[in-house]
Amino acid sequence: MINTKLKVGLIGLGYWGKNIARNLSELGILSAICDNNLNFLTHYKEVYKEARGYNNENDLLNSNIDAVFIATPATTHESLVRLALNKGKHVFVEKPLCLNVSEGEALRGLANSKSLKLMVGHLLLYHPAFISLKKLLISGGLGNIRYIYSNRLSLGKLRKEENALWSFAPHDISMILSLIDEYPINIEASGGYYLNKDIADTTMTQMTFSNGIQAHVFVSWLHPFKDQKLVVVGDKAMATFIDIEEKEKKLLIYNHDVSWQGDIPKIEMAEGIPIKYDMTKEPLREECKSFIRWIIEEVKPPSDVSEGLRVLKVLEAADKELKRKKSYDK
Repeated sequence: MINTKLKVGLIGLGYWGKNIARNLSELGILSAICDNNLNFLTHYKEVYKEARGYNNENDLLNSNIDAVFIATPATTHESLVRLALNKGKHVFVEKPLCLNVSEGEALRGLANSKSLKLMVGHLLLYHPAFISLKKLLISGGLGNIRYIYSNRLSLGKLRKEENALWSFAPHDISMILSLIDEYPINIEASGGYYLNKDIADTTMTQMTFSNGIQAHVFVSWLHPFKDQKLVVVGDKAMATFIDIEEKEKKLLIYNHDVSWQGDIPKIEMAEGIPIKYDMTKEPLREECKSFIRWIIEEVKPPSDVSEGLRVLKVLEAADKELKRKKSYDK
């Protein structure tokens, strides 16, 4: 539990919201919950008896909470964040911040004008394995980065409101921007439309950075099996972060060696070596604690609103490319 009198509310008790509710309750700060699905609300009022239940977000935001977590569909983020900030509440919103950059910048301005915290849920920045990977990179353990790629693929979790890019790619884009520590100078994207002519089921986003690093993010909800991996290739070694693997295999380093015999390359393969990280910490718990620490101690988290905006800019640029190519194909 956290030693604080902070009162926190949660809007959205669905697929991901229920996990946030559990963490906030175990931290001892869950004071109010809200969902317009009365079945969800009735169930979780029984689970979290310490929390008052509301089926209207206005009623929750008019209560005496200090901060709110928003875990609702992306199409509702802008209006709910704006409403919460205008009610004087610190806000944590699940990714993405909203669905266009101009609205995101307005939300940042609103939060700053009211001296309120606005944080975006880019969960994997808080994963102990990713934190260890970043430390390895900074220490020179991989040498200079050559390229990064990520796959976030599965079968299902189809969306009607947003495409696979907006649904799946924010986490990977946030990790890549964090590792490279700069914004790309060029963004390209392509997609496939199979179930709905207006919503991309698969997308490939390619980013080029000023230092020559290339990165790409491949996402799909029409894949025969689940595949979630981040691969970082350096000139000294390569590393993989595969979150769906067993804890001991999530983070591996490969010390492959490439040498030249005349004009013929010779590759010496190496086994993946596990990299140590703190396996006892739950990423979502660390993310929730980071938001609370920001409010109480002024310790800025990795995914503050400015970081959320950088990711949003990449998403918007990639989405414009998807729409441009789709229009051209017609």
